[in-house]
Amino acid sequence: MSNFIFRQHRGLEFIVCEPLEQAGFKNAFSTRLGGVSRLPEQALSLGNFSHDQREAVLENRRRFLEAVGATGWQLVTAKQIHSAEVRSVRDAEDARREPAAGDALTANIPRTLLAVQTADCLPVLIVDERTHAFAAVHAGWRGTLARIVARTVERMQQQYDSRPEDLRAALGPAIGACCFEVGPEVLDAFQREFSYAEGLISDRQQDGKGHLDLNQANARQLIDCGLRADRIYDSGLCTYCRHDLFFSYRRERGAERHVGRLMGAVGFEI
Repeated sequence: MSNFIFRQHRGLEFIVCEPLEQAGFKNAFSTRLGGVSRLPEQALSLGNFSHDQREAVLENRRRFLEAVGATGWQLVTAKQIHSAEVRSVRDAEDARREPAAGDALTANIPRTLLAVQTADCLPVLIVDERTHAFAAVHAGWRGTLARIVARTVERMQQQYDSRPEDLRAALGPAIGACCFEVGPEVLDAFQREFSYAEGLISDRQQDGKGHLDLNQANARQLIDCGLRADRIYDSGLCTYCRHDLFFSYRRERGAERHVGRLMGAVGFEI
């Protein structure tokens, strides 16, 4: 948490990665505090989904943009499908279009916030301090297995001439290795895909289940892409453990109950 700071604005609490901010990028990871959704009362749910009132989500998003100093900015989200699809937002008109299917967004448009929505999955924000390009990535275990952060860095290189050594990345709140138990089929898939998979797995059980470290998996992919390890910042906050601050699909039994959505967002003002 040394590179992250909690901030409050009119009862709304959020987290900022200071090195990204110092590089000129607005960035924020929301908490569940300070909204108007009934998940339960006064929850800051920022995701449009059928189990929340649209008016409540719009008000929550307005409050979030105001809190992070981005009132009037275009907020761009994706129709997340646990894929490795990366969408590049070309211009202001493109930014105003309806969300497209995919799990990562890239842009270099001023006064535009790219955002991903999570409730245990890992939000990753990537910025290029040389070209001012930026990206927001939704990395669940499926996206991580499909190397979505690596695909995003590749897209930034192709689209904006980004150089890995100029990139910085922030890993926001997500379910930690302490709590993220998965089945043997998931662990086997990671072992087939990554030579270092054993280092991502802990607490193996006799039935083949074990715990998976999404943060380390994505940090390793970023390093393999050429990012410097000291420019990858991990909040270390577990959404499952810190249920007081974050929505957690697993802890709140999202398959059976309505669970709100957090947001990780990033943009540049020039």
